[in-house]
Formats: sequence, structure tokens, C-alpha cells
Amino acid sequence: MRWITWGLLVMNLAVAGIFMGRSHWPQAASKNAPLNVDRFSLHSQSAPAPRGLSRPRPAMVESLCVEWRGLNLDEFTQVREQLKAMVGQRVMSFTEVPLNIRHWVIFPPLPSPQSAAAKLTELAAAGVQDAFVVTDGAWRNAISLGLYADDEAARRRVRDVEDKGVLGTRVELLPRRGTEYYFVIRSEDPDALKSLGGIKQAYPNSQQSRVACPTQF
Repeated sequence: MRWITWGLLVMNLAVAGIFMGRSHWPQAASKNAPLNVDRFSLHSQSAPAPRGLSRPRPAMVESLCVEWRGLNLDEFTQVREQLKAMVGQRVMSFTEVPLNIRHWVIFPPLPSPQSAAAKLTELAAAGVQDAFVVTDGAWRNAISLGLYADDEAARRRVRDVEDKGVLGTRVELLPRRGTEYYFVIRSEDPDALKSLGGIKQAYPNSQQSRVACPTQF
């Protein structure tokens, strides 16, 4: 009987030791552990800003133009000098436009008279007639292919030359000899154009009118 009593005592001590040591065992990670709040917060702060948000663009300022016609030669020269002075004081510009123009079909200037002559020979071989080399002025060594009264006729000449395999010709506008001119004044400041009325009083036979600005000006 004594050995039974000692056996039970040993078993009880063993069970008690198991329960007492359990509190010191490492705990397994819980499946429902809370999120790492600090890490989540840092990630949120580094997230990129939403796209599509930008500063509004400033509105485009529309240019305004005035035509000034009806000036004789002396008046035109005087007004030119007055406009030059105004351009130096205000944000504006002006150009001189011929009343009568011609449309000139040319092949652009070549580097030398020899290369221009060679190009002319090449055009003749391709069947292009009525052409000659320009020998002076700003278009020296260009090849003239004809002067025409309107743009449509000039474009027909260009197409005819291109059909013969010659590319690179263009149409230039030339003032007719002895033609009169008028001014086109341009500004983004309406007050600048209004000031033109003051100097017009000295030229009562001339006319100023608001127009759409030409695309080439």
C-alpha cells in the first residue's frame, strides 16, 4: 500500500508542475491580432495624391487688329513714323500691306549661279517650260516659274510642275509695281488701338476699321 501512496503523490506533483510551468511558455500568435496601427498610418501618409487636379490655366488674350486705309503717299510716310513711335511706348505692332499683289511661283534660291543653271536644265528636261533664273535682288539664284493674278492660278502652276516630278516650289506674294499700301495694326490692349483715333484726326480722308487679325500677321 505504501508504494501506491508514493505513486499517487508523484503523479500529483507532476500535474502541478505542468500547470505552474505553462505560464512561462511562449504564446502563439493570435489569428485575430490587431493591425499594426503605426505602420498603416505611415503607409497612408506616403500614398500619392490623386491625379487630375491642376491649377486652372490663364485665359488666352485675344489679339485685336485695325486696318488703316486711304492714306496718300506723303500721309503714309508720316503715319509710319507715328506708328513706330507708338510701338516703342505700347504693346502693339503693325505691318504694311499692298493693295494689289501678284502670286509668284518660284523654286527657292540655290547656293550659286552654277547650281541654279543646273537646276534650270533639270526642269527643262522634266518638261517644265517658261522658267528662268533670277539674277539679282533678294531672290538671286531662285528659279521663276511665273507670276499670276490670283492664288488659284498660281496653285495650278505648282500642281502642273509637281505632276512632272519637280517638288519644292512655293508661292510668294509680291506687290504690284506702283501699288498703294495700307496699315494693319495689332495689339492685345484695346486702349492702344483706341489711341489711333487721336492721330487719325490729322488725316480726315483716311479710314480706320476693326478687322479680324490676318493669320500670317
